[in-house]
Amino acid sequence: MDLGVQNNSYVIVGGTRGMGWEAARRLAQDGAKLAIIGRTDASARDRASELSSEFGTTVVGLSADASQPGQVEEAVAHAIDELGTVRGLLTTPGSTDRNGTLLEMSDEDWEVNFQDVLMSQVRSCRAIVPHLIENGGGQLVTTAAYSSRAAKNFLFAYASLKAALVNFTKNLCKTYGADGIRANCVCPGAIETDVLIRRRKIASEEYGLPYDEALEHVMFEDWKMPVATKAVGKPEHVGDLMAFMLSERAAYMTGATVNIDGGTDF
Repeated sequence: MDLGVQNNSYVIVGGTRGMGWEAARRLAQDGAKLAIIGRTDASARDRASELSSEFGTTVVGLSADASQPGQVEEAVAHAIDELGTVRGLLTTPGSTDRNGTLLEMSDEDWEVNFQDVLMSQVRSCRAIVPHLIENGGGQLVTTAAYSSRAAKNFLFAYASLKAALVNFTKNLCKTYGADGIRANCVCPGAIETDVLIRRRKIASEEYGLPYDEALEHVMFEDWKMPVATKAVGKPEHVGDLMAFMLSERAAYMTGATVNIDGGTDF
């Protein structure tokens, strides 16, 4: 399907790896111009060059840590200077291992999650909404998680803040819809990004299972995720969905919270 994004410009926070990278590749393939924002200058520049060379489109690589005030705002402003009118923003936050049960987590653990999971995406959206309003609207796509609707005792902060992000996205839709802004939230399940690739290797050694079965064992037995397909997802599966939600093909889709988790109970 042609996404109808040729020569449109998009900003992707977290666009140098994982799901954000795959969304960037899909958009670039259809001729979109991009600014991809990663944690380091080197990775952002290298990834931007890779996309530009492969697909022959304009791609700008910028660095920012969105969990820190001021950085992503500066990067978004730079992206607008480089690309001109921007049609949409995708936010894919980083991950943190500062989680656990209520009694295990300190105030500092909660603060790390608050900044990384929620405020990184709040800052990104706040930075670009005035530009979208000024230019007749556009798309916002945030990234929550399956666990936003499935409480996990070992993910107290992460799951709580992902649930807050679902409400935040709906509020964006309701508040700025008349300004031409669509806002939708993607809720991935277990997706084999870099963190889970490492977890697969560890689980294979820990449980004595074949490499290609180990992470699925963890998903069912440790994480209690009853996935219908009995398989862990791939970043490109989610990236395709994110690209569609940013595109003109999803013109009447707003306020949605979309699970992409292989089929769970939620």
